[in-house]
Amino acid sequence: MNALRPLLRDIAFRSGALSLARSRLRHALTVVMLHRVIDPADPDFAASDPTYTLSVPLFERLLDFLCDHYAVVSLRDVMNASDGARSLPDHAVLITFDDGWADNLRYAAPLLRARGLPAVVFAVPDAILSPSDGWWQEQVFAAGRSGRLPGGTSPLDLVARLAPMDADERTRILATVPVQPCHARMMLTPEEVPLLAEYGIDVGLHGYSHAPLTMVVDVELELTRAKQALAMLSGGTATTTALGCPHGRYDERVIAGTHAAGMKLVFTSDPILNLTHEGSLVPPRPLGRINVEARRIADGSRRFDPAAAARWLWARDCR
Repeated sequence: MNALRPLLRDIAFRSGALSLARSRLRHALTVVMLHRVIDPADPDFAASDPTYTLSVPLFERLLDFLCDHYAVVSLRDVMNASDGARSLPDHAVLITFDDGWADNLRYAAPLLRARGLPAVVFAVPDAILSPSDGWWQEQVFAAGRSGRLPGGTSPLDLVARLAPMDADERTRILATVPVQPCHARMMLTPEEVPLLAEYGIDVGLHGYSHAPLTMVVDVELELTRAKQALAMLSGGTATTTALGCPHGRYDERVIAGTHAAGMKLVFTSDPILNLTHEGSLVPPRPLGRINVEARRIADGSRRFDPAAAARWLWARDCR
């Protein structure tokens, strides 16, 4: 049966059956969540997390797919829809990136600009301001993926414990974690953040430290610190009232903290489509995002599969 699934999926896509099902969701806002986009020839491609990395060829074909089947909108468009100022078009899609990876600027930004497509990067100031080429949190998760964290520690628990520490104390503990080598700086530099605007890419918040907000003692303080840092890093161009929840974690306390910090848009990692009222997002609410994994949109030869992408993006709960 597993071998038949790609064939059945392709038949459903090419026959229009999937499109017919999707037509009932024309008032839904789709938010795609991406992280890294890297050229396979880049020496850092092989070591990147496959769950959160697309190759440049896959990303190019994904953009073509989105252009063919959606109206790509900007963060400002979604903000206007949330304010009730302007409705979103049918089949709207927002392209988002998490963390602030340097390859977003190196590889993804030129491809977006060539197609005239807007996007948003939810950036982590602590990672961008770090002088280190390697992001310590990626080092922790890489060690976790390879089973090399001491004592079977949970990577997420370790990140949450280390995030509020001062740099010296954190460095001392990280000395026990195997280091993943990187050939180029992982994250954007402070000087690169303002360049995103030249490519039509907005910048929003992803916390200050990237610790899960459910594990942060003072959510309002964490987000206020992030707002101030990103306003400075972006030269005042960042949208500091839009938040992508780090690790997708949130609860009622977190939502209350986001409101106290002045957030107007809160994006989660709930893999749903966001139902609008004829294009409006009133009243405002947390918005779900669908993580785009390479294995979910590619065939067995790692080439883009439009039927697989359609199934991954369209067969979703809408609420």
